[in-house]
Amino acid sequence: MNLINVLPLFTLVCSMSAFATGQKAINESDLYGNWHCKHEVNNSNTKMKAKINYNVNFFRTGKSNGFGTLLFKLPNFPELKYSLTGNSIWKIKEGHFLLSSTEIKSVNVSHPELDQLLNVKQFIPKRINESSNILKLTKSSLEVKSQSNGRIYACNKVATKR
Repeated sequence: MNLINVLPLFTLVCSMSAFATGQKAINESDLYGNWHCKHEVNNSNTKMKAKINYNVNFFRTGKSNGFGTLLFKLPNFPELKYSLTGNSIWKIKEGHFLLSSTEIKSVNVSHPELDQLLNVKQFIPKRINESSNILKLTKSSLEVKSQSNGRIYACNKVATKR
């Protein structure tokens, strides 16, 4: 397994993607605001582990931006921590949420000396287009199923201080 299996969540939190819904109606305004998303992938064959912890802000303008961390662990190596930032554009159309990232940046903040040896950044794309089915979208929670890998990802709305 490689980072490609983790990237759909990153895409989701960075920009979200096409949503096809089983809900009666999607209230687009429920998506506006700050969301916190977490996901973990473990591959028993390769013993690779990856965790994403990400915050994303969806704006009424159809743009989003986010930041977070990717923790990546391979056998016989220390855990690598990457700082992630991303910008994207999104649109809900005919029951689908369409996303296209415009920029993704990653920086190894834990062991940059291992970047050349492991070349993990080759698995972190600079742009992503992803589609997901909305399983649940409320004012406080979001649950989607990736159309590319079938995994389910969940995010919770971040409470705003007033």
